[in-house]
Amino acid sequence: MPSFIFTARFPWGLTLAVGILVTSAAPADWPYWRGPRYDGTADATGLPEDWDPEGGEGSNLLWKRDDVGGICTPVSMNGRLYTIQRSDADTEVEGERVLCLDAATGETLWEHSYNVWLSDVPAERIGWSSPVADPETGYVYVLGSCDIFMCLDGETGDVVWNKPLHEQFGMLSTYGGRTNFPIIHEDLVIISGIIINWGDRAKPNHRLLGLDKKTGEVVWFSGTRDLPYDTSYSAPSLVTIDGQRQLILGCGDGQVWGFQPRTGKPLWSYPFSRRGLYATPLVVGNRVFAGHSEENVSGSAMGAMVGLEISGAGDDTTVKELWKIEELVCGYGEPVMVDDRLYVLDDRNKMWVIQADTGEIILEKKSVVGSRQRSALFYADGKLYVLSEGGGWAILEPTEDGFEVLNKQRRIRGQGFAASPIASGGRVYFQGTNTLYCLDTGRGSQNMPSAEEVLGQETPVSQNPAATQFLLVPNESLIKPGESIQLSVRAYNQIGQQVETPADVELTVQGPGTIDGMTYTADAQAQHTAAVIHAKAGDATGVARVRIVPSLPWRFTFDDLSDPPLSWVGARYRHVIRDVDGSPALTKISTIPKGARSRAWMGPSDMAEYTISADVMGSRNLDQLPDIGLTAQGYVLDLMGQSQQLQIRTWVSSEERARSTVPFEWKEGVWYRMKFSAEIESEGPAATAILRGKIWPRDEPEPKEWTVTARDESPVLSASPGLYGNAKVAELYLDNIEVTANED
Repeated sequence: MPSFIFTARFPWGLTLAVGILVTSAAPADWPYWRGPRYDGTADATGLPEDWDPEGGEGSNLLWKRDDVGGICTPVSMNGRLYTIQRSDADTEVEGERVLCLDAATGETLWEHSYNVWLSDVPAERIGWSSPVADPETGYVYVLGSCDIFMCLDGETGDVVWNKPLHEQFGMLSTYGGRTNFPIIHEDLVIISGIIINWGDRAKPNHRLLGLDKKTGEVVWFSGTRDLPYDTSYSAPSLVTIDGQRQLILGCGDGQVWGFQPRTGKPLWSYPFSRRGLYATPLVVGNRVFAGHSEENVSGSAMGAMVGLEISGAGDDTTVKELWKIEELVCGYGEPVMVDDRLYVLDDRNKMWVIQADTGEIILEKKSVVGSRQRSALFYADGKLYVLSEGGGWAILEPTEDGFEVLNKQRRIRGQGFAASPIASGGRVYFQGTNTLYCLDTGRGSQNMPSAEEVLGQETPVSQNPAATQFLLVPNESLIKPGESIQLSVRAYNQIGQQVETPADVELTVQGPGTIDGMTYTADAQAQHTAAVIHAKAGDATGVARVRIVPSLPWRFTFDDLSDPPLSWVGARYRHVIRDVDGSPALTKISTIPKGARSRAWMGPSDMAEYTISADVMGSRNLDQLPDIGLTAQGYVLDLMGQSQQLQIRTWVSSEERARSTVPFEWKEGVWYRMKFSAEIESEGPAATAILRGKIWPRDEPEPKEWTVTARDESPVLSASPGLYGNAKVAELYLDNIEVTANED
């Protein structure tokens, strides 16, 4: 049973059941990690200015859960809290879960557990994102640590839809662990990440996906600048500036970007850092305030805070630098605005107070609590709430010359804070690394702003009735040869508002297949290729892309190819076709600036119980060998060069889950044959994945016995076949790849 501290208090000292107390709380949700205004503030009163983590008589601590902790900032909707947690730690079924709690009592209402697979994320960094809740549908959206994007019913936890963004789009799940934050805009849920895709999007790019929030269908697919230095960390905000709706976020290329949220059209960008942006920019009116802790785009100074002004609309949208303070190292937490002053914590948890319109420094480097900072600031009821990575907290009151400390505690033993404070229903919640705390004075109240109040007024559509851009929906598809998809054309004006679709829109296809009205049909003979469908009327255009992948069996010899198959995700930028030993072979190159360690995906995600095999060879360079792997159904068979081992695994950081390793000595310049088979034993909750791998010199007969086997009691039930490789120093080569269905 979970551990609770739970009391209900009235001013005259009577203690009653909590159900009586919560009925008096004004309803107010916190659906996004930075709140309903996207700025870390709440319209609330009666919030605590002190608290005791141990609880006890007279404490503002309503309840705590010692078994619910982590780095995820919770969200709330309809009296429920939602958070992402590591589940079943250090067991054979270790994974990730979304947890739903009663916001008033802390009681668990439901949990949804799921696998982490083919990811390098460390277990202690599970949940380095946050859900987003949608009051319109009652759904909750979560990007899991291995880039499984899920829509869950907020009442029951049932899966409405899910998409494995790593294998269907090439989204990276990295050792850094922090995935991006979804955000809702009207009928879309928008998510982003570093994506290594296919076709003209094969290079790494911090890309954004706009999906239908009810179905998961891809509506638009956009991007920033190719070859970003880092993965993505900064979360988006929504605002209306000069009558145009914008989505604004910091990106992996070190720039702050603005996009049209309905279309994904890039509007402006501001180069800010030589590395990716971690902290979420604060957007207030037409101003954007952003910080970082890396090298600036010019000079050698580390860290900066900048104030930007956005103006104009459509192609005339511009960004202007108002002021910039270099050597303000603020790369983690997000600032808040109080009376046109920015309150900013630098990475050492020192407070800066800056005049927002001029950049004038009112206060700098004043100690608050602790020496390390990850959480964002939260402001409400005239108070600033500060959490430190070392487990300390402080509650401050802004003043004319900076702030006064109302109360603070230097350290809660065994606790740290990476998640940010939130407020919901007049209560304040702190999620520590080990414990979730709920604070309630018994007199708190909170109002929920309307969407119109938060986002502002757009220019009436009647002022821009002409269509200047089209979206073809679905924007990305995967079908079999001979299959058809029904498309629809959505028209938008120059500022990203939907308008009437012209009657003369013409669709054409580039690649194998035909168009009949709004129906695209793939060529029946097409194999592992793709088509691009174009919509055009006047100067307005739009495209949709379709991957065409046949049913099993597959065989790839590369004899007639100049590049890897077009339909493969994550392959073309990092692999080339090269003559090796007198025959064309797929070569994983080591000279590219990004992606020496990589995965490539060949087909749909509903594939199960199949075997993938290939001829493989490694070169040696600087006395190092590469790692060469095949992936099947969410697992990898890895021929490891430096350690001279053969390993089956699914999650790099989990030692318990489906991992089996055997010694295997192999040499450079020798062709081997690898075979990897995945199957499911039994059905339902008792299902188990059985993984078998073998390897032998290619010019010798196939051995009867498997070289290595593994079991997974928490199986990945279906996933695309693919390739894994690490050619950071030495190249690797593959040929004669086959994928076949397992025999019954």
